[in-house]
Amino acid sequence: MTPPEVCSRMFQRHWTWWFMFMVLAVIAVARLRLLNFPLERDEGEYAYAGQLILQGIPPYELAYNMKFPGTYLAYAVIMKLFGQTPAGIHFGLLLLTTATALMLFWLGQKILDEIAGVVAATSYAVLAASPSMLGLAGHATHFCAFFVTAGLCLMWRFRKKESWFALAASGALFGTAVLMKQHAVIIAAWAGLSFACGKFFCSKDSFGKRLVSVAVYGFSMLTPLGLCCLWLWHAGVFAKFKFWTIDYAREYASIMPIQYAPQLFWHSITWVITTGILLWLLAAGGLVLVWLDVRWKNSRGWFLGFCAASALAVCPDFYFRKHYFLIALPAVALLAGATVSGLRQWWGNRTSPLGDWPSWSYALVVAVTILTGAEVWFQLPMPALARKLYGADPLPEAEIVAKFINENSPSTARVAILGSEPEIYFLARRHSATGYIYTYALMEPQPFALKMQREMIGDIETRQPEFIIYARNILSSGRRPDSDPTLFNWWDNYKTNYTLVGMTDIVSPTNTIIVLGTNFVARYPAAHGSALEIFQRRPGGPRPVERN
Repeated sequence: MTPPEVCSRMFQRHWTWWFMFMVLAVIAVARLRLLNFPLERDEGEYAYAGQLILQGIPPYELAYNMKFPGTYLAYAVIMKLFGQTPAGIHFGLLLLTTATALMLFWLGQKILDEIAGVVAATSYAVLAASPSMLGLAGHATHFCAFFVTAGLCLMWRFRKKESWFALAASGALFGTAVLMKQHAVIIAAWAGLSFACGKFFCSKDSFGKRLVSVAVYGFSMLTPLGLCCLWLWHAGVFAKFKFWTIDYAREYASIMPIQYAPQLFWHSITWVITTGILLWLLAAGGLVLVWLDVRWKNSRGWFLGFCAASALAVCPDFYFRKHYFLIALPAVALLAGATVSGLRQWWGNRTSPLGDWPSWSYALVVAVTILTGAEVWFQLPMPALARKLYGADPLPEAEIVAKFINENSPSTARVAILGSEPEIYFLARRHSATGYIYTYALMEPQPFALKMQREMIGDIETRQPEFIIYARNILSSGRRPDSDPTLFNWWDNYKTNYTLVGMTDIVSPTNTIIVLGTNFVARYPAAHGSALEIFQRRPGGPRPVERN
C-alpha cells in the first residue's frame, strides 16, 4: 500500500478527529488574531482584581463588586502564567475554551458515540467565540462553563464506576463554578439533587453508604466557598464581601420587575442566536431526539435535568445579558451532539445516495456558521470591531487613557474614575483611590446608592488621587433619570482642584479625537458627549491623606 493510500485510509477511519481538529484550529486562529483586542469593562474588573491578588491585596479591599472572587483568582493564575496584558488574558481564555471543548468531546463520546462527542466539542468551540454572546471576551460565564463541564465529566464517571475521588472532585468542581459566578449555583443545586435522588431511590448500597456518599458530595460542593470565606475573613474583608455579594446583590436582583422578564429574554435570545442560529436549531432538535433515542434510556432524566438547570442559570436576575448565555453552552453543545448522533442512529444502515447525511450536513452547518462570523473573526481591524461589538463603549479609548496615566505619574499614584472603566486601573498599573470601580451601583434605584456615593466622595477627598477620569458617556457612568445626582453635583464643584489634561472624544463610529496636554485641550471645543476626560491634580494642591 502506497503512502497516499495509507493517508487516505487513515483519514477515512479518523475523519471525525480531523474535522474536530480543523474546527478547533480555525477558532484558535480567530482568537489568536484578536489576542490584543481591548479589554471590556468586565475583563478589566477581573484583571484589576487579579492584579491586586498578585500584589498580595485581597478582593473587596480596593475593588468592590457583587461577584464571588473565583474569576479574580482564575485571572490571577492566567496572568501569572501568561503575563498581565490583554494578550496574556485572551491566550488563557483560548486554552480554557479549548479544554472545555475537549471535555465535551469526551463526555459526548462516553454518553453516546464519537460523532456526538465531535459535534459537542466543535459546537461549543464555535458558539463560545460567538460575537453575539460577546464570547471573545473573558467573561466569568466561560469559567463557569469550564468547571461545570469538568464536574459533569467526573459525575458521569462516578455513575459508571464509583470512586470516592471522582465523587469529591466532581462536587468541588461544581462548587468552584459557583465561585466563578453565582449563577452556577442553580447547576450545582441540580447536581446535588440529582446525585442524592439517584443514591436514595436507585442505588442498591446500604443506607449508611448512601448517606455518606451524599454527605461527601454536599461537603465537597461547599468546600470551595468555605475556604474562600476563611481566606477573606483572615484578610479582613469578609464584611465587605458579605455586603457586596449578598446584601447589595439581593437589591440588584430585585431592581428588574419580573413582568419585564419575557420581553428582555426575547430581546436577548433573538440577538444571541444570530451568529450560530443553525447550531441552536440543532440543539433544539436534541430535545426531541433525546426522547426517541433508546441509548438515553438510563440517563435521559439526568441529562434533561442538566439542560433545564443550565437554562435557568441564565435567568436569576432577569437581566439576560448576552454573555450570561455562555453558561448554557455545554448543554447546548451536548444537545447538538444528541441530534446528529441520534439521526445517524435512526438512519442506521440504510443506503442512500446522500451517504452519511447527518454528519456532512452538520459539517456544512459549521462551515456556514464560520463563514457568517468571518468578518468579526478574521477581517475587521480591532478598532472597527470594538465599535461593531460595543458601540460607543470606550474600549480602545481606555487603553489610551491608561497609557497616558502610566507615562505621566509615579507607580505609587492613585487614580479615581467617575465612570465604570476598571480596565484603566489594570492597564495603567495604578491603584484605585476608591473601591468603587464602577459607578453603576451608585446610579441605580436601590437603598444603598446614596451611602455608596458619599463613601466614594469621602475616599477621593481623603486620598486626593493624582488623576481623576470623568466618563462623559452614559454607557460608562450609568446615569439614568432616577439616579441620585449627589456624586456628579459634587464633582462639578470639586473639579476646580484639578486641571483637564486630556480627552478621548468619540465623535462617530469611525472617528475618535484624542487630545492630550493642557495646551491642546484649551484649544479643543466641548466634548461631544461620549468622552473620557483626564483631570490631573493641580500643583500645590492638597496632598493625599491615607486612612487607617
